[in-house]
Amino acid sequence: MGFPANASNTILALFVTWLVYLLSLVTYRLYFHPLARFPGPKYAAISRWHEYYHEVVRKGQFTFVIQEYHKKYGRSGILRSDGHHHRQPPELCLTNLGPIVRIVPDEIHIQDSDFYDTLYTKAGRVDKYDWMANRFNSDQSVFAAPSANVHMIRRKALNPFFSRQRIMDFEDVIREKIAILVKHIDNYYKTARPFALSSGFMALAGDVIMQYCFSLNYDHLNSKDFETTFHEPFMAVSISGHLSLQFPVVPKILFSLPESWLQKTEPLFALIFQLQSDMRKQIMALLDGSEASSNTEKSKSPSVFREVINDPELPPSEKTLRRLQDEAQLVVAAGITTVGWALSVGAFHIINEPEIYARLREELDNAIPDPDQELHWADLEKLPYLTGCIKEAVRLSYPVSTRNPRLLSKPLVYKDWVIPPRTPVSMTMVDVNNDEDIFPEHGKFKPDRWINPPKTKDGSALDRFFVCFQKGTRSCLGVNLAYAELYLTYASVFRKYKFELYETDLSDVTLAHDFFLPSPKLDSKGVRVKCIERA
Repeated sequence: MGFPANASNTILALFVTWLVYLLSLVTYRLYFHPLARFPGPKYAAISRWHEYYHEVVRKGQFTFVIQEYHKKYGRSGILRSDGHHHRQPPELCLTNLGPIVRIVPDEIHIQDSDFYDTLYTKAGRVDKYDWMANRFNSDQSVFAAPSANVHMIRRKALNPFFSRQRIMDFEDVIREKIAILVKHIDNYYKTARPFALSSGFMALAGDVIMQYCFSLNYDHLNSKDFETTFHEPFMAVSISGHLSLQFPVVPKILFSLPESWLQKTEPLFALIFQLQSDMRKQIMALLDGSEASSNTEKSKSPSVFREVINDPELPPSEKTLRRLQDEAQLVVAAGITTVGWALSVGAFHIINEPEIYARLREELDNAIPDPDQELHWADLEKLPYLTGCIKEAVRLSYPVSTRNPRLLSKPLVYKDWVIPPRTPVSMTMVDVNNDEDIFPEHGKFKPDRWINPPKTKDGSALDRFFVCFQKGTRSCLGVNLAYAELYLTYASVFRKYKFELYETDLSDVTLAHDFFLPSPKLDSKGVRVKCIERA
């Protein structure tokens, strides 16, 4: 039996309509779209399927593909200020046109370190690209807020708790957590057993941020061989984020399923669900004024989210359970993954370069002759070589490895190009950190580049290009907490111990996959070491 004639005609009509729509869309995007004259591959102007392929199928490779686009297309023509495109000889293009490409139908990417301040700082309050804001299914967090106005309200409520003074008041707790890490390193030294130092750093970062934000102690530092941390679960969520961007309905469907089903699909989600449950219970308790959850400990500083909920200036609409849970999860994730990874990357290079370790140890010994002296962040940041090590650790760890789009309300001028208003324009931190004109031998760990006083080869201040915590109104919220942990941890560990690498090489800390969070090769077992000397 075949289809009735009228059904066949309907199907044919629908197919023809779809085909006409598709051809019309392709024609519009290639020839009539506001970005049609910008350089870039034609397939990138037509659809996002290439992005899906490189991000999902090839596992976080689009960042590197964009770099190739700049090499191939970034100097292919000039758009005059009157909006008309015209070609010029290659030698003129090299002087008049910078690296600018159209990477998807509606987005422009710029690879020019000098332009970073213009886009992220000088532009003032700008909106975020809402299409990229919900990769973690936490669309109500300060991080995901597309609107500059909404972001300002949410950020204002959190800013006081991450100020320099508030973090300095929290130093006792950070020192207590580091002391636990040091105790375990002592045990590894006594038994001569190798261990994953990177896992210890992840456990440390997790215990610190949970204590600060919720007064919760998961005690991951005391788990066997640091085998329990939040890093792996958050990386699993980050990896799935590429699929969530391409198909936003997928995470909504998945997270509507029973948690037991999802845990069978991805066992790492179990710890995330525990975290979400604990945060949900505590937020509900705080909202209704009852006692907090039983695993809440008294902290030497108040719980951040307890104070946020009690903030009279924060609108009630910003104090809902779902919004606060989204906020909490993103703050915790950022506090664990970025700090733990930066500590790991820097530690690898310090251990791998005996001269660097010797200079760092000498500076620490001279500044802190008593090994039992209590460390203070404010004193440690005055040490130039330690500071150089920390800045190189952060630079080479690329806290966020993916591009970061912004939407401006007015046209954006880049050299001879005029980018229409409300166009997503992005740059990538990796490109700045790898810029040879700013960071010669960019792949090498060179603390000296930040000393006396650091300059680029054209005389600009090097700190201008230290964009790892981003810039502008949407810069990293937890920069002070991150620095406190980095200074106190490195000083505590490297003035007391000398390590050698164990079955670990450069590929274990080299960016190989961009899952929003940076990732080395997927089969890496972390930065593993043996402790061979104790002061």
